[in-house]
Amino acid sequence: MVSATINTSNLSFEAFVAGYLDDVRYELIDGELIDLELTGLHEQVAGLINRKLNVVIDLLNLPWFIPMKCLIKPLGQNSAFRPNVVICETPCFKLFPLRL
Repeated sequence: MVSATINTSNLSFEAFVAGYLDDVRYELIDGELIDLELTGLHEQVAGLINRKLNVVIDLLNLPWFIPMKCLIKPLGQNSAFRPNVVICETPCFKLFPLRL
């Protein structure tokens, strides 16, 4: 993955969500908008990891899933990350519902 900083003012998490929630090319790191330029190899590795983890989750019948895309906001930071692979407990969406 290659990243480049876009010249913007110090964005808040709320401003990032309002303007870039559906654009998976961007992350917010310490108030800076970061343009993520994903490479084919990067996507291939993330897909392989995702596939292997899903097989284990299914075999062990765990109440987990791997969302296709999500946004993670660390506590107390002006950041929003788009992980390549993240495992969530299914019950967590009772506390943090999906935004559609």
